[in-house]
Order: sequence, then C-alpha cells, then structure tokens
Amino acid sequence: MKSFNGLYQRMMQPDEIIASIEEAAEHKTSRREVAGVLRKKEARAAAIAEKIDSGRWMPPAHERSPLQEGSHRKVRKIAKPTFDDEQIVHHMLMRQLRPIMEPRFYEYTCGSIPGRGPLYAVRAVKRWRDGYKGRRFYVAELDIAKFYDNVDTEVLKGMLHRFIRDKRFLDVLERVIDSAAPGLPLGYYTSPWLGNYYLTVLDRHVLHELHPDHYLRYMDNMFIFCANKRRLHAMVREIERFLRDELHLRLNRSRQVFRFEGVSRRTGKVSGRAINALGYVVHRDRVTLRKSILKRARAKANRMHRLHRCRRCDAAAMISYLGWLSHTDTYHYYLKHIKPKVSIQYCKRRLSALAKRERSRKNDKLA
Repeated sequence: MKSFNGLYQRMMQPDEIIASIEEAAEHKTSRREVAGVLRKKEARAAAIAEKIDSGRWMPPAHERSPLQEGSHRKVRKIAKPTFDDEQIVHHMLMRQLRPIMEPRFYEYTCGSIPGRGPLYAVRAVKRWRDGYKGRRFYVAELDIAKFYDNVDTEVLKGMLHRFIRDKRFLDVLERVIDSAAPGLPLGYYTSPWLGNYYLTVLDRHVLHELHPDHYLRYMDNMFIFCANKRRLHAMVREIERFLRDELHLRLNRSRQVFRFEGVSRRTGKVSGRAINALGYVVHRDRVTLRKSILKRARAKANRMHRLHRCRRCDAAAMISYLGWLSHTDTYHYYLKHIKPKVSIQYCKRRLSALAKRERSRKNDKLA
C-alpha cells in the first residue's frame, strides 16, 4: 500500500488554511461569527497555524444533542463543533485526506462522497435490476446498528497509520478523533469520510471473498444482489461474523433477505418485493418515491398555497422535492398535487433574489 508523507507541511500553508476557512464558511456567511472570521481570514489563518504548530490546539469535548429526523422521527445525537476554529481545522485535515481516500473507495461506496448520493445509488440498482432480464434474483438489505457510535477508534487509527507516515499530521487528526470518543460524532465534517474509510475493509472482503452478483454500500446500509437465495443467506452470516470479529460492529435486527418483485410465468401474477431504500422505491418496471416523501411534498405545497407565503426554506424544499420527482416515474404526482398549488419558477426566482441580497450584504460587510 502506498504511504503518504508531507501532509502536515501542505496543510499548514497559508493559502491552504485560507481555502479551508472559505470552504468551511460555505452556506454559513449570514452567521455573525463566520462573517467576522472571513473579514480577517489572513489573520485568523496565521493564528490557527501558530496554535496548531505550537501544540496548543486541542478540540474540546462536546455534548451530543438529540435531533429527530426523517419520517419516522428517528433520534440521532449530534455534536456541534465551533466554526472558529474546530470546523476550520476539520476542513484543513480533509483537504489533505480527501484526495487520498477517494481512490481507495469501492466504485459503489456511496454517501457523503461528491457525486455519489442517493440518485447515483438508485441508478446503479436500476442497471443491476435490468441486467437480470426478468430472471429471479434476491436482495439482502443490511444495516449496521448505531454505526457511528460504535466505530472502534483504535482500529480506525491503526488503519490510518498504515498509509499515513506523517506523525505531526496524524497527531492533529487523532486529537479530533479522540475528542469525541467513543465512536465518531455526527456533526463533524470528518466523520462521514472516516466512517466510509473504516468500512473499506468490509467492502474488499465482500467483493473478493464472497463474490455477490452486485454489492452497494451507502454509508452503513448495504444492498447485496444474488441469484441464489441460499448463497445470499451464507453471505449475510459471513458479513455478520466479519463485522463482529474485525470491526467490532453488529448488524441491526431489521436485516432482510427477499425475492425481488417479479411476474410468475405460470400464473402471470406479481410476487416478491420492491427495493425500498434511500427515499426511492425500485419496482420491476418503474421507480417511485416513498409515500412518506410524497405526502410531505403535498403537505408543504398545500401549506404554502393556504398561507400565500414562500419563505426561503419553503422555496428550497419545493425545488428539492421537484428534483426528486423528476428522476422517478411519479412526475404525474407533481402535475396533479403540486403544480396547481405552487409555482416552482416563482420559488426559483425567490431563492435567486435572496441569494443576491445575501451576496450584497456580504460584500458590504467585507468592504
């Protein structure tokens, strides 16, 4: 395995620190703290460099605040690092690590990687579905229980030491990792990247030892395709063993192995199940959105129509919902339930006007 050195020296270059400040500030420029740092970014870059170089930089321990999200109101515990200087240091580290980590990720490792979001994953699933050409196949949907909370940081650090030889860079990175132990905290910019890297050994094991027909991992969710149900069950048992023995993780009890939706040649009836994941539902002949997402989009449109109001968050939400709908076979739902209530063009104009106003305000502050 190729090893890397000189990361600390590159990370501490003034231009790199300023680029990290600007990257961390993206979409946050309306916050007073962020605007203040941007006004004096050269001075802040020098102060951060001096603090790290002297060994005085130490991230504080954070309480993790509960946050409900998703249609099932799942509770997650989120850490909230300060912008100055924790988030900036996180971006400084990842600007060096991203180019090293990305080539090590399997082609269908998805989630928190640029260009590999839910749509990328669903398009892969559609291609694999079509490749079976109507033949029977089975799918395993697996989920790692409390993944981020249960990442073994000592195992993670050992994996990082195998390809990073720069001790000073590792020292800063390990301070970030240790500040939130046990596990990796949701809310840190570093966590999704480190979490994905932690599971690369699992990806290699599945691909090179188990040989499924197809395999996709979206963060801690796995989708495995195989034409033989018995083989697929054996793969699930081996993945469970590997996670337990090598990575000290366990699968959720909600794991499922099922026959994909198909038409019986003898009776002509549809049997089996569609793949319901990442907000989409992949059927044998179409792709739709989850009903919960469609209901939320419709409720948002009705509320905006009833109140005759379009806030920034409303406009952004409706444009996002339309983006989801445009990649599925449920566009008729938009025509029937949303278009009569909300003008997407107006939402786009509204967001554009607000963005111009924010840029103008930012330029005034920087002047």
